[in-house]
Amino acid sequence: MTKSFTGRARRKKTHWSVRVSDRFSKSLITIGGIGTILAVSTVFFYLLYVTIPLFRPAHISGSETLNRPVVDSSKPLSIQSDEYGLMNRILYADGRLICTRLDTGALLSEQILFTNASLTAFTMDAATSEVLCGFSDGSIQMGRINFLTSYVSDKDLPPELQALGENGTGEWNGALIQRISGEQFRSIRLSAVFEEPIPGETSAAVRLLDQTTSSAGQISVMLNDEGTLSLLRFTKRENIMTGKVTVRRTAALIPYNSQERRDPPAWIFISGLGDTVCAVWRDGTLLRFDTRNMASPSLIERIDLVPEPDRQLTSLQPLLGRATLLVGDSTGRIQAWFPAFSPNNSSQTFLALAHTFQGSASVTALASSSRIRMVAAGYADGTVDLFHITSQKQLAHLVAGDSPVQAIALTPKDDGLLALTPSRLVQWGIDPQHPEITPSALFTPVWYEGSAKPEHVWQSSSGTDDFEPKFGLMPLIFGTLKATLFSMMFGVPIALLAAIFTSEFLSPRAKLHIKPAVEMMAGLPSVVLGFIAALVLAPIVASMLTVFMTVFVTVPASFLLGAYIWQLLPQRWTLLLARFRLIFLLLTVPAGVGLAWVVSPVIERLCFAGDIMRWLDGQIGQAFGGWVLLLMPATCLIVAWVFSLVIDPRLRSLSMDWSRLQCALIDLFKFMLGCAVALALAIASAALLQVLGFDPRGGLFGTYVQRNALVVGFVMGFAIIPIIYTISEDALSSVPDHLRSASLGAGATPWQTAVRIIIPTAMSGLFSAIMIGLGRAVGETMIVLMAAGNTPVMEWNIFNGFRTLSANIAVELPEAVRNSTHYRTLFLAALALFVITFILNTIAELIRIRFRKKAVEL
Repeated sequence: MTKSFTGRARRKKTHWSVRVSDRFSKSLITIGGIGTILAVSTVFFYLLYVTIPLFRPAHISGSETLNRPVVDSSKPLSIQSDEYGLMNRILYADGRLICTRLDTGALLSEQILFTNASLTAFTMDAATSEVLCGFSDGSIQMGRINFLTSYVSDKDLPPELQALGENGTGEWNGALIQRISGEQFRSIRLSAVFEEPIPGETSAAVRLLDQTTSSAGQISVMLNDEGTLSLLRFTKRENIMTGKVTVRRTAALIPYNSQERRDPPAWIFISGLGDTVCAVWRDGTLLRFDTRNMASPSLIERIDLVPEPDRQLTSLQPLLGRATLLVGDSTGRIQAWFPAFSPNNSSQTFLALAHTFQGSASVTALASSSRIRMVAAGYADGTVDLFHITSQKQLAHLVAGDSPVQAIALTPKDDGLLALTPSRLVQWGIDPQHPEITPSALFTPVWYEGSAKPEHVWQSSSGTDDFEPKFGLMPLIFGTLKATLFSMMFGVPIALLAAIFTSEFLSPRAKLHIKPAVEMMAGLPSVVLGFIAALVLAPIVASMLTVFMTVFVTVPASFLLGAYIWQLLPQRWTLLLARFRLIFLLLTVPAGVGLAWVVSPVIERLCFAGDIMRWLDGQIGQAFGGWVLLLMPATCLIVAWVFSLVIDPRLRSLSMDWSRLQCALIDLFKFMLGCAVALALAIASAALLQVLGFDPRGGLFGTYVQRNALVVGFVMGFAIIPIIYTISEDALSSVPDHLRSASLGAGATPWQTAVRIIIPTAMSGLFSAIMIGLGRAVGETMIVLMAAGNTPVMEWNIFNGFRTLSANIAVELPEAVRNSTHYRTLFLAALALFVITFILNTIAELIRIRFRKKAVEL
């Protein structure tokens, strides 16, 4: 039995029901606390579980080697497999097309495609399987070489094929048959269909060809033995009576002077849109022509892809979309070049070297994926590398043998890789996983196609298949922090000052009604606030921007001026009207708004050249007005701090014998003087910054967008005010009353008691309130989504939009379910949001503990 300090034994015992209740409550609280920790930890580990596969390396299955079905070991024009990895076809320069099985290497078919003339040039679009062939007589022929897939019933097959097991294969009528279910079989056969030859304008042999398909139709570029470089556009017309298709060719000469170079170019290349044509020599010389106006193509750029004299180009291949050009040289270096817009001329592009890879020997073959921005490279030493261009990630390094790799191909589904050497064909099964995702691609600038330099970009989807996904998380993290910062700058001061006033100065009767009313604001749905911000507040702010910005100066100034005027009232009146003091002070708010309405036209004319929208866009005016607006808060704080250190101590010693009215007049004069000094200091600093050439436009100021950070900060500030206000007021009210009584009894004023006694004691609670409000701001979705424009840009411009992590998840999650990489990247964004919140809360808890220790010492 416990003993009290009196030394007398405690006679009464605790009832058993109380002890049981205490133990049950203790156990329940313990279980609840542990359950909460486990629930939060489970969310974290689940996010981790979903996102870890993003960083797994590519998986390569064991290689399978097959002997080449023919003795001919010459380099083929192209190789290709079907999408199921069952068949392979090889096209040779003499027009022979052979088809083999990939499981056994057996020859399925062999045919000669062209008999009338010798094949001298060939190009193929891997995405559409459309081919364009050039011949020694100057003619060209269009066609399609692809694998045709159909499904047949077991009743239509011979008995030996009906007996095939699951996924078993067999040959029948030149096709490969595979059982895919109990009674259904898949039939795959090679098809080569060509249209009628199109005669050339001359009999000169076609040397080089390249083609693309755009919205204007099929566009090709051709070089013949006479050195004529031509741009060709084909138009197909079908006779509705006979069904016969007529192909019409329109040609335009490209101003390429073959006399500049004795040797012809080794490659010609046309972009995906058909707007540029490149001629490339083995020494690295590249001529780029603008072909947007087909009637008058013009030379726009000449560069050297290989400036080193001891190197030569050995291979060239366009990447998916035909905007990026991949070139390999004799030392194994692979470079990715694409056109980027010049910073000085938005309509002019230049070829930029964006990515570089290094192989083990001379590059002999290149092949790009038809689905993602992945490329396979074969080398003279028989090795094969697999790269992802955007992330600059090497996915695999393979060995095909000791002989040079003559041709290489990726399967249509990117699940296989073929490499052809003079003696054999090697195939691998591949699973690239998520090659677009690397830590550097997520958090560092990446050089994306079309950009003039590496950038932080989030753009996860588009309307075209050749789109380059951009998964940079930094714009989303930046947008989250930007939204949080601006909303906290607006909401925290109002919430804390309101809590201090309610706790220390407001009458208990008024507090009984006001505090619940403010707490009810926390129940306002975010979607309603976002709707009001986007459709009501944003247009109003855009139409009265100068008034809205002036309000942030005139309302606080009017409020403080009203407080100083209140001090001028006789003491008897202040005591009688004390219960109405809040009402009188609130009247200063409409007074400040009215003052802003009156002076804003003058401010816009003096500071912003009469049109703030054009001034923000940089069209008119100088930087002076913007600097004055930005520097005013800082100069006010500096002047207030200097006055408190220099003037206030002297006034205290001089005011010992002053009357209350005299003190109030001096305070009013000091306030007016401080405002004048702050304004003069802001004007002088703004003039100095303008002389030095600094301009706030491009930083905190910039082009005005209707849905911007200013609107979000204002509305989201109201969303976090109730939370911060309620917790802060509870923390202030929980300070023991004997501390207040002691301070007031020592002669301190209520304001001095609040600032020097109550607030330091409740500082840990106030900081907890701020951090809870911070958590609400970090995780806010609907207000940001509806009022911020949802644009993932990294600008501090308060008049521009942004996108946050939470808003991005809400917008893109329904669409991302279709794409594994996109889906997992959104979970990675959620994990980043979780980590950011956890770090902020940890820092907040450490600071709160420190404040609590100081409060205990106090």
